[in-house]
Amino acid sequence: MRLVNFGYPVDFFIPAEIEGRAFYVPNDRFGFRFFPPMIARTPLAQRLEAQKPPHTFRIFLFGESAAEGDPDPSFGVGRYLEVLLNQHFPGTHFEVVCVAMTAIDSHAILPIARQCAGLDGDMWLIYMGNNEMIGPYGAGTVFGPHAPPVSLVRASLAAKGTRCGQLIERLWGRTGASATAPKAWGGLRLFKDQQLRRDDPSRLRAYGNFARNLESILQAAHKAGVPAGGVPVLLSTVASNLKDCAPFASLHRAGLGEDQKAAWEENYRAGMAREESGDLRGAEGWYQKACAIDPEFAELRFRLGECELGLGNATAARRDFELARDCDALVFRADTEINRIISQAANRHRGDRVVLVDAVETLAGHVPEGIAGEDLFYEHVHLNGDGNYLLAKVFAEAMSAQLPAAVTAGCKKEWVTADECDRRLGFSLWDRCRTWQAGFSRVSEPPFSTQLGDAARAKRYMSRLEEFHSQMSLDAREKARSMYREAVDAAPDDPFLRANYARFLGELGEWEAAAKEQERVCRLLPQAPVHWHKAGLIEVRRNRTETAAELFKHALALRRDYAPALNELGLILENQRKTEEAEECFTNAIRLSPAYEESYINLGFSRQESGCMAEALAQYQVAAGLQPEGPAAYFSAAASLANEGRPEEALPRFQAAVSMKPDFWQARYLLGVELGLAGQAREAQAQLGALVRLRPDFAKGHLNFGMALVQDGKLDAALAEFESALKIDPDSEQARRAVQGIKELRRR
Repeated sequence: MRLVNFGYPVDFFIPAEIEGRAFYVPNDRFGFRFFPPMIARTPLAQRLEAQKPPHTFRIFLFGESAAEGDPDPSFGVGRYLEVLLNQHFPGTHFEVVCVAMTAIDSHAILPIARQCAGLDGDMWLIYMGNNEMIGPYGAGTVFGPHAPPVSLVRASLAAKGTRCGQLIERLWGRTGASATAPKAWGGLRLFKDQQLRRDDPSRLRAYGNFARNLESILQAAHKAGVPAGGVPVLLSTVASNLKDCAPFASLHRAGLGEDQKAAWEENYRAGMAREESGDLRGAEGWYQKACAIDPEFAELRFRLGECELGLGNATAARRDFELARDCDALVFRADTEINRIISQAANRHRGDRVVLVDAVETLAGHVPEGIAGEDLFYEHVHLNGDGNYLLAKVFAEAMSAQLPAAVTAGCKKEWVTADECDRRLGFSLWDRCRTWQAGFSRVSEPPFSTQLGDAARAKRYMSRLEEFHSQMSLDAREKARSMYREAVDAAPDDPFLRANYARFLGELGEWEAAAKEQERVCRLLPQAPVHWHKAGLIEVRRNRTETAAELFKHALALRRDYAPALNELGLILENQRKTEEAEECFTNAIRLSPAYEESYINLGFSRQESGCMAEALAQYQVAAGLQPEGPAAYFSAAASLANEGRPEEALPRFQAAVSMKPDFWQARYLLGVELGLAGQAREAQAQLGALVRLRPDFAKGHLNFGMALVQDGKLDAALAEFESALKIDPDSEQARRAVQGIKELRRR
């Protein structure tokens, strides 16, 4: 097996040489031991010097997606923490190494911690607990057995750490229990059927497993390579959105009789009626009667909390919001029991240099009524910019008391403000809009879209996005550019900064400058296929498809199953009229990554362009199934309605797809075509103009953009688009006739 290079490494970090220096970089296949390979999450692309530089204080940050900084880790809590510490203690370079990762839980964090124990860390920060029920080996997981004993989990992981074990796993995966695991990543909606009561035996076992894993992580810290008693640890409780995140699912308590259920239902509906009429006091009374019958129905607790908050009783409201979270049958948030285990572990290990940071209470003290909501969170657990800054400041203040005197000597009196952190991180108005856009796309899909209050939340999101867009003036753009330049000058080797600056420049259409920034990112992180893919996308926008293709091939050389790069290669081939080769790329991408909805969209669009509309719609429907109530679902429905000759119904669905995903170029194209056919020339121009900026190699995009310009009498601009279409596709008779027609009109 070694001779044929079968198997995968299991360490979180693997050695690499970058620009002649020794580094550790994350292992993209680390997740293979915990998830089916086709849907395994990957660590954050970064690098860690093998030999820690002098005067450097290295902090490892452990956790899941909330600690990583989802939806954009470049503005996560670790990034804010790094700025705060470096600005407050100018004599030391603080290096926050984020080893958090989406979808993992304590079973996966333990081996990460054990490896980090040998990587010269000076302090550990642990912020974990949200995924204990749904992560690998959790009580409500879809990736394998539900909360098996820790000893069995560790034995299984040890076996998978060998090539023989990986061979057995692959063979078993085809016919055994793991064959029933999901083949496509679907986010939280994967777990919709994994509902748990508060006293479910598997949930209780999962709490015990979490306690044992946390104990082992703290023991690893105690044995780490720091001479005097191991590495100090900040162990934090885990905060969540209580006020603006209703339960995802509710179950009645076990043993509730039919008569009791009927009485409960009567009281509950009476309370809802009073609440809807604005009678909060009356609603509270009815809800209390329902609670007396069944206090475990999560949505009842949430409604009661809303009434109590509206009546000014914040203390009671917080209690019921917490109970609503704790009784939530879809356990996506760290609950009271998880935080109790964290607190007890910290107190038990106080003599081992473990310090408890009660993030839950500290954050609550900074928000109105002491109840966290959308003022700090994007949705259920992921902190927004304000939340990440505040949490980072909580951590920084706790760390300052644990730092050596040599580090704290000469420290500044005040911590830098959130605005100063944003400037140093390059967190521009454009980035805020982008991260909130990502959040809006997420909460527009199940299970968020089925929560109580979803419609009101969607309006708040849209209002916020409209506010961002209204502020994007020429002056704001130049201020953002200046901020990026200042930040990059201060930290020239920060790949996060340069990647975001490249993206900002691309949004302004300054592709040459964007390409230079992204090229530097690729040199800093040469092992990361995602950045070579981004470099290729920039070259596509520059209409340099040969260079783009080489960059996509390089990404695939780094990771042969990297579906985004394979899809982009297919799009280049498709726009070169090499349909058979293009569709081979799309089908290979589907085989390697069945969860990637864009592969089905691309294959369907290729079929549509070939005149096979039925096949195209079938592919669109598969994509819609992977992204229900998301951009793919709206696009699929719109394409079907347009095909049936119902444009008035298709148009709003195309518009919804574009609104949720602004770079969805196929949706923009078909929307522009439909608008043009409806005689809405200006609206068609807006969509098709955006399209040709996204895909300048798509001949029919230029052709239809030209037609929309003709409708508006802009003949010179139309001629330029027709000539672009003809240059891309010299065999296009339609483009040739259009060029000749415009020239004839100009002669007349």
